Amino acid sequence: MKTIKYPNRLKEYRLNKKLRQRDVVILLSISGSESRLSKWENGFGKPCVDNFLKLCALYEVKPDDVYTVSI
Repeated sequence: MKTIKYPNRLKEYRLNKKLRQRDVVILLSISGSESRLSKWENGFGKPCVDNFLKLCALYEVKPDDVYTVSI
């Protein structure tokens, strides 16, 4: 069984919505720039709870679905 971790899921969900990192940063008013989102998607940081919940709402996923999915 393979487990996909949250950074990969964040990127996957964004791409499924056909959004660029810049689009997400603008839509959610995330302070900083695309580099912050890039760090989250590459596992070099985690969003604060508020931003995490905003991402889940934008991507239309439950928070539990983001952290681990077994395939």
